[in-house]
Amino acid sequence: MIGSGESTQPNRRPGRDHGVESGLDADIYAKYRGELVRYATALVGPDDAEDVLSTVLVRVLRMGSLGSLDDPEAYLFRAVLNESRSVRRLVRDDHVEQAPDPLPEVIEALRRLPMRQRAAAYLVYYADLSVAEAAELMGCAPGTVKWYLHDARLRLRRDWRVSREQL
Repeated sequence: MIGSGESTQPNRRPGRDHGVESGLDADIYAKYRGELVRYATALVGPDDAEDVLSTVLVRVLRMGSLGSLDDPEAYLFRAVLNESRSVRRLVRDDHVEQAPDPLPEVIEALRRLPMRQRAAAYLVYYADLSVAEAAELMGCAPGTVKWYLHDARLRLRRDWRVSREQL
């Protein structure tokens, strides 16, 4: 992204032949695929999650190899977050998926959170990562993740209070 301070180029290990690492790419993809799909699902919903991950994978492989990345896990999580934000800009919640959760109002409230707040909440509360681990995957400082979580909790409390008053 130009002007955002975030580099669109991954950190790659020097001196590697990026074209012959397809076996390593498959191993890395297999290792993180399930968690990346769940992450993308939390960010954009089940209908678009696989597409987000596929788009990320195609872009990464066009530039080289997953095995050539310094930290493929962190890079893939950041890329999924960024691609999810792009998808959301295009879709802008035109449809609401019915969640198979016993508390669909909770799922809906989480979907209304801004993308980065939703990502932080997923990583810390669902994936059970520490704030520092979530920050690394999101490509930001731990204090920023804490701020996203704080704002998410305030927003969820406010939304819950409003919905209870309407009953």
